[in-house]
Amino acid sequence: MNYPISISESYVLINKVLNTLVRRQFGKQYSIRLNSLCFISNRTNNFYLQSCSDKITLKTIKPVTLYKLVSIKDFLLFNINSALMCIDYENYFEVVDIEITIL
Repeated sequence: MNYPISISESYVLINKVLNTLVRRQFGKQYSIRLNSLCFISNRTNNFYLQSCSDKITLKTIKPVTLYKLVSIKDFLLFNINSALMCIDYENYFEVVDIEITIL
Protein backbone atom coordinates (compact mmCIF):
# COMPACT_ATOMS: atom_id res chain seq x y z
CA MET A 1 0.00 0.00 0.00
CA ASN A 2 1.12 3.53 -0.68
CA TYR A 3 0.74 5.87 2.25
CA PRO A 4 1.36 9.56 1.70
CA ILE A 5 4.34 10.90 3.61
CA SER A 6 4.02 14.16 5.50
CA ILE A 7 6.32 17.09 4.81
CA SER A 8 7.83 16.86 8.29
CA GLU A 9 8.61 13.15 7.82
CA SER A 10 10.09 13.94 4.43
CA TYR A 11 12.26 16.66 6.01
CA VAL A 12 13.61 14.28 8.67
CA LEU A 13 14.47 11.59 6.10
CA ILE A 14 16.09 14.01 3.65
CA ASN A 15 18.15 15.60 6.42
CA LYS A 16 19.46 12.20 7.60
CA VAL A 17 20.18 10.97 4.09
CA LEU A 18 22.06 14.12 3.04
CA ASN A 19 24.07 14.23 6.26
CA THR A 20 25.12 10.60 5.83
CA LEU A 21 26.04 11.09 2.17
CA VAL A 22 28.13 14.21 2.85
CA ARG A 23 30.02 12.49 5.66
CA ARG A 24 30.76 9.47 3.46
CA GLN A 25 31.82 11.53 0.45
CA PHE A 26 33.76 14.38 2.06
CA GLY A 27 34.74 13.15 5.52
CA LYS A 28 33.43 13.00 9.06
CA GLN A 29 34.50 16.59 9.80
CA TYR A 30 31.45 17.81 7.85
CA SER A 31 27.89 17.88 9.09
CA ILE A 32 24.89 19.44 7.36
CA ARG A 33 21.42 20.46 8.42
CA LEU A 34 18.55 21.60 6.24
CA ASN A 35 16.69 24.71 7.33
CA SER A 36 13.33 23.23 8.34
CA LEU A 37 11.36 26.47 7.97
CA CYS A 38 12.61 27.04 4.44
CA PHE A 39 12.11 23.38 3.48
CA ILE A 40 8.51 23.29 4.68
CA SER A 41 7.69 26.73 3.30
CA ASN A 42 8.95 25.75 -0.16
CA ARG A 43 6.65 22.74 -0.20
CA THR A 44 3.49 24.26 1.27
CA ASN A 45 3.45 27.68 -0.42
CA ASN A 46 4.03 26.65 -4.02
CA PHE A 47 4.42 29.73 -6.14
CA TYR A 48 5.02 28.31 -9.60
CA LEU A 49 6.66 31.49 -10.83
CA GLN A 50 9.28 31.28 -8.10
CA SER A 51 12.04 28.68 -8.19
CA CYS A 52 12.72 26.44 -5.22
CA SER A 53 15.83 27.23 -3.20
CA ASP A 54 16.73 25.51 0.07
CA LYS A 55 19.02 26.67 2.86
CA ILE A 56 21.59 24.33 4.38
CA THR A 57 23.98 24.85 7.29
CA LEU A 58 27.39 23.22 6.92
CA LYS A 59 29.28 22.60 10.14
CA THR A 60 32.96 21.83 9.85
CA ILE A 61 35.96 21.54 12.14
CA LYS A 62 38.49 22.57 9.47
CA PRO A 63 38.47 25.53 7.06
CA VAL A 64 36.77 24.86 3.72
CA THR A 65 38.32 25.84 0.40
CA LEU A 66 36.14 27.45 -2.25
CA TYR A 67 36.69 24.45 -4.53
CA LYS A 68 35.51 22.06 -1.79
CA LEU A 69 32.49 24.26 -1.06
CA VAL A 70 31.43 24.24 -4.72
CA SER A 71 31.88 20.46 -4.81
CA ILE A 72 29.74 20.04 -1.70
CA LYS A 73 27.05 22.35 -3.09
CA ASP A 74 26.86 20.46 -6.40
CA PHE A 75 26.82 17.14 -4.55
CA LEU A 76 24.01 18.32 -2.26
CA LEU A 77 21.96 19.76 -5.10
CA PHE A 78 22.09 16.52 -7.06
CA ASN A 79 21.37 14.33 -4.04
CA ILE A 80 18.55 16.43 -2.57
CA ASN A 81 16.69 16.21 -5.88
CA SER A 82 17.32 12.47 -6.16
CA ALA A 83 16.24 11.82 -2.58
CA LEU A 84 13.12 13.99 -2.84
CA MET A 85 12.07 12.17 -5.98
CA CYS A 86 12.38 8.83 -4.19
CA ILE A 87 10.90 9.81 -0.83
CA ASP A 88 8.06 12.15 -1.78
CA TYR A 89 7.36 11.78 -5.49
CA GLU A 90 3.80 13.11 -5.32
CA ASN A 91 4.88 16.52 -3.98
CA TYR A 92 8.22 16.68 -5.78
CA PHE A 93 9.46 19.76 -7.57
CA GLU A 94 13.08 20.42 -8.42
CA VAL A 95 15.38 22.33 -6.09
CA VAL A 96 17.32 24.66 -8.36
CA ASP A 97 19.67 26.30 -5.86
CA ILE A 98 21.05 25.82 -2.37
CA GLU A 99 22.21 28.57 -0.02
CA ILE A 100 24.97 27.23 2.24
CA THR A 101 25.84 28.81 5.57
CA ILE A 102 29.16 27.69 7.10
CA LEU A 103 29.56 27.36 10.86
